[in-house]
Amino acid sequence: MKLIIAEKPDQGSTLASQFKPKRHDGYLEIPPNEVFTDGAYVTWAVGHLCQLVSPEDYKPEWKKWSIDTLPMIPERFQYEVTRSKAKQFQVVKKLLKKPTVTEIIHAGDPALSL
Repeated sequence: MKLIIAEKPDQGSTLASQFKPKRHDGYLEIPPNEVFTDGAYVTWAVGHLCQLVSPEDYKPEWKKWSIDTLPMIPERFQYEVTRSKAKQFQVVKKLLKKPTVTEIIHAGDPALSL
């Protein structure tokens, strides 16, 4: 079964609309058909589900910005789930862990490099 991850709910709905999906909280389920013989799930990231932690979470002295503490470059960047998007993060995580999911399709905006 494929898991399609769109960037936003309306994009996910548009992608799944031709397959008469079953609605669930935070995702859509596409029944088996000619394109998705095992069916598929469509979910979304609602923009960015994670963000970099605040500078002071790395070092307390980075809470107040000053020329003495610049540049603020941690040894290893850390991320946290955006609080307002925690519920959708859990939906995506649950779908990713399903043993029936064998393929992930990125359906968000493409990253551009110049």
